[in-house]
Amino acid sequence: MAFDPLQEDCQRLILQNMRRENISITDEAYVEHCLATYEGDPAPLVKTDRDRSFHLTARAAVLADYRVPFLTDETEADRQEDLAVGYLEEAVELDDRNWDARRMLAEIDAESTTGFVSYLSEHVGQVLEDAHAAADEARSPFERELAVELETRPYLRWLATLSSRLLIAGRYRASLEVAEQSLALAPTDPAGVRHTGMLSLAKLEADQDELRRFRRRHAVAYQAGSPLQRRHHLSEKRPDPWTLLAQLSAAWRAFDNAGARKLLGTLVRSCPNAAQALYQQMEFPEGLYSRVAVTPGSDDELILAISEATPLLQEGLGAPDNASFAVWIAEHEVVTDALDEKDRANARNYRAPRPSSEN
Repeated sequence: MAFDPLQEDCQRLILQNMRRENISITDEAYVEHCLATYEGDPAPLVKTDRDRSFHLTARAAVLADYRVPFLTDETEADRQEDLAVGYLEEAVELDDRNWDARRMLAEIDAESTTGFVSYLSEHVGQVLEDAHAAADEARSPFERELAVELETRPYLRWLATLSSRLLIAGRYRASLEVAEQSLALAPTDPAGVRHTGMLSLAKLEADQDELRRFRRRHAVAYQAGSPLQRRHHLSEKRPDPWTLLAQLSAAWRAFDNAGARKLLGTLVRSCPNAAQALYQQMEFPEGLYSRVAVTPGSDDELILAISEATPLLQEGLGAPDNASFAVWIAEHEVVTDALDEKDRANARNYRAPRPSSEN
């Protein structure tokens, strides 16, 4: 469901070295040699400015998405953030067609979600043109298949980010349209944009039938991963939390108490500490490179889905003083009964109000 920056960096470097040395893409021994080299020290594989540009982007992605958000030392977090920004700035200097680096820097510098959405919308066509141009450098049909897969990824990440930020900005129809555009191009959905589409559809007050039709329309995305990625075995055995939250929202809006209770029970049973996650509704950092990789069926996956569902959780019914969807979930007996006294005490200490979406 998520892009691995280091894996992609390795794949790109291997492909570029094969081109330079006129090595067949089917030479497994050469691929194994390059893999071993990358795991030890990637430097020998980095030959050109373009190689180094994406290599720096991958390093920045690891820092920004997988290290900085989890550091408790603010001084060290600031240092790592500055290091990531430095990598990205150098990456753009080396290759001005590195749209991943440009997008990540633009988000760091953006003063508002609206401004960032405008930037993404303005450049989306150019990102696609550059992806096509890079893929056209392939020498053979087999190499072209791999090149298209790799070179399309920055565009898919661009669309996924645009769809996500449109959702945050309250432009739900536009968010859904961008998600559909991405899914039409890449039916296996390596960017996980189907989850944003599902949340946008729920914000458009889709009923259960419409949500089911969306899943059927994109069955390939829900059943299979990217050709260059392996799916986790749990992903085939359980509904994802984005779908469950969207369905729960639809049931709640329709006053389908029995259906909502059943869906909430499914969520509570979806991972080891689901009740705590549903009560606390903690924020999960937005991925700068792409949606952060989480294990299907894990607490992190549910926390990520809850965080991305903030526009749904902010909904209220009737009078302004009525409880929001977020409060209804947190205080429902299905959730509270699953918490013991220690859990409740810890949850109260850490639970914070849902922030308003930035427009």
